[in-house]
Amino acid sequence: MSKNTIKTECDRCGICCTKGGPSLHYDDRNLLLNNRLNLEHLITIRKGEPVLSLSTGDPEPTQSEIVKIKGRGTEWTCIFFQEKEAKCTIYEHRPLECSLLKCWDTENLENVVGRNLLSRYDIIASQDPIVPFIKAIDEQCLLENLAQQLSALSRENSRNQALADLTHLVNTDLAIRSQAFAELRFSLDLELFFFGRPLFKILNQYGIETHEANGTCTLSLIPSL
Repeated sequence: MSKNTIKTECDRCGICCTKGGPSLHYDDRNLLLNNRLNLEHLITIRKGEPVLSLSTGDPEPTQSEIVKIKGRGTEWTCIFFQEKEAKCTIYEHRPLECSLLKCWDTENLENVVGRNLLSRYDIIASQDPIVPFIKAIDEQCLLENLAQQLSALSRENSRNQALADLTHLVNTDLAIRSQAFAELRFSLDLELFFFGRPLFKILNQYGIETHEANGTCTLSLIPSL
């Protein structure tokens, strides 16, 4: 394609699919009801969890819960994207954001980003036995103060207390997950939807290591090079 050519249609480069699966909106509920999407395909980004901002490219706390299609392995590439063929395996039943995305004209997508998002409570029946465990993590392992706690780690006079607070949250997070699995024996593929990423994995992105011994985790800062 010439540098001067104005793009007007998708050329299946796949870049948008490798940057992460779409967030789900109320308009996507039928995909779940009709089993076009299963819970095993989803991951929850909890309120307050740092994610890359579309506008700045920097990590910013989410203002609300987001349910997304999972990435592949440790990557964010959408699990439904086949890289060799550069195609989507659910294209005919793709979510709203995918149907609106035009990399050459993002106005329609920008108009829905962050609006009318589905949460776990919109998807899971209120009487489901997993709900009390989800509420327990939401109430006992708040991520809304995570940015402040991470900032406190950079200050010598507050570092030890911040590390102790984060250690408590990590152990509480893991304890609730373990209790839920022990009682309900759900597929581990569902964990990322039910509870989102474990807190220790989020913290690892910020230079915090987790060490486990006798069922208890301790945290330490990764030394700067």
